[in-house]
Amino acid sequence: MHLDVCRHFFTVEFVKHYIDLLARYKMNSFHWHLTDDQGWRIEIKKYPKLTEVGGWRKGSQVGPYSRREYDSIPYGGFYTQEQIREVVAYAAARHINVVPEIEMPGHAMAALAAYPELGCTGGPYEVQRGWGVFDDVFCAGNDTVFTVLEDVLTEVMELFHSAYIHIGGDECPKERWKTCPKCQARMKAEGLKDEHELQSYFIQRIEKFVNSKGRKIIGWDEILEGGLAPNAAVMSWRGTEGGVAAAQSGHYAVMTPGDYCYFDKYQGDPANEPLAIGGYLTVQKVYRYEPVPAELNAEEAKYILGAQGNVWTEYILTPEHVEYMAVPRMLALAEVLWTPKEKRHEADFINRLESEFPSLDAMHVNYAKSLFEVQFRLGQGAVPGTVKLDLRSAIPSKIGYTDTDTAGVFNYVGPFDVEGQDRTISAGLYEKHGRFPKVSSRTFQFNLATAHPITLSVQPDEQYNEGGAFTLVDGITAQEKRVNTEWLGWRKGVTITVDLGSEQAIGHIGIGALNETHSWIHLPKEVVFSISSDGKNFVPYGIAKGMDAVGRNEFSIDKTGKARYVRIAVKHIGNIPEGFAGAGKPAWLFLDEVDVR
Repeated sequence: MHLDVCRHFFTVEFVKHYIDLLARYKMNSFHWHLTDDQGWRIEIKKYPKLTEVGGWRKGSQVGPYSRREYDSIPYGGFYTQEQIREVVAYAAARHINVVPEIEMPGHAMAALAAYPELGCTGGPYEVQRGWGVFDDVFCAGNDTVFTVLEDVLTEVMELFHSAYIHIGGDECPKERWKTCPKCQARMKAEGLKDEHELQSYFIQRIEKFVNSKGRKIIGWDEILEGGLAPNAAVMSWRGTEGGVAAAQSGHYAVMTPGDYCYFDKYQGDPANEPLAIGGYLTVQKVYRYEPVPAELNAEEAKYILGAQGNVWTEYILTPEHVEYMAVPRMLALAEVLWTPKEKRHEADFINRLESEFPSLDAMHVNYAKSLFEVQFRLGQGAVPGTVKLDLRSAIPSKIGYTDTDTAGVFNYVGPFDVEGQDRTISAGLYEKHGRFPKVSSRTFQFNLATAHPITLSVQPDEQYNEGGAFTLVDGITAQEKRVNTEWLGWRKGVTITVDLGSEQAIGHIGIGALNETHSWIHLPKEVVFSISSDGKNFVPYGIAKGMDAVGRNEFSIDKTGKARYVRIAVKHIGNIPEGFAGAGKPAWLFLDEVDVR
């Protein structure tokens, strides 16, 4: 298990409590993320300003990332070397190895604020209040940078007994290096063809120093770019590809893909959950994770050291919230990692997990109760225009529901069709062991396209395909917090065709699109609407473009006409433009409800 103490800081007392939880579930490694743009959290005797300056920021980002709002409350903290030794000894007594992470060459703004001469421009720099990735990084052409980092790592290695020292290596922008005379001179002198090879040079130079002290480095999978350091291990977070590449080349890897191992994501209905960074990862999905990639043969699989659950704390401000995000997903991951695949049984795990909750109650652990939430499954009803609603729960218990169209509370006995007028349906479990969660609700808004046959020219990406094409006509207008359950996602354009069942008068066609650029989600270039009576010959209806609001945007045209078929051609913008997160990579296109009236 991992814990980020840079975005938000946690006391030694809580870190020990966190280690107790790891020990209870037989986690044997604690990855302690100690430095980042938002704070430097470990005392370094030789460079006191790293904590005196780098340990504090002027304020913090508050609320959803898209709003970019900040408070002005000074925030910070750090661990003394005495406290570090105390934690390391506490963990060792519980058979847990502590792996420290000292970020480089990116995520370095806190260090640059303390010692601006270590950056390419010389500053001024400041410890960052907001989350994200920043262009200012350690200067790869400045030998003083390596001297300082070697001094820092020397003190770190005196405090930690781990065979591996984590050096980050992720999300390092190359913009400053491209225009820095020292970095360009370094590239020329070392015969490096581009800035990716310059990063590899940086990592390999650090690795040689760490190896000289009898230790090894481990870094996020970006350290593969430009050539992997000879003895390095890889943490594969951007999917499984990094771990596969490492293992196939004879390097050890720890699997920690975001889809299964990032415990900063929502784990239940986001409407009922505290604010999170986004995404959707249930305890059941964690349990279904297979840490050894199928692409590896038996010999290559030996290089997979295990897997790791990550707790990043941009949106986690308190110890209680850390517990909520980590537990019970940590338990699911522990069982996945310690139990052979053929002996895993999800229903049995859920049953035993429920039996563990009273112990967690006695320990006053603020575990998430999302498992007790009723899940909505939507599909095509018996006839076009009706939505089949299936209510499910991971915990065996009676489900009750209410419907604003009909007074009273009903016992759920099986799937039923929702039709006709707009309504809100709410559902929950009858109280069980005193842990009854908030009810889940969905509001259905019917239009001419709702629950009618729909075809797509290109299927959504498997990561964002909950409910398939029917999601676009299920009567639910997607919420921004429910990105993984109510939006469909593509990395290319798509054409959508809906059969309204009969020719009829229309005056409006629209579709929702999400604008969340920090998550690489961009609006379409334009949306082209056309209509048809026979499904073969389509005539233009209109073009919508130019939207730019943050969050959900409706691309629509109001125009009278007659149609049985409506076609919506959504044009993709291509690669993400410069100046945005993920520049140069294919943009995500997120779409939700088709609206025909």
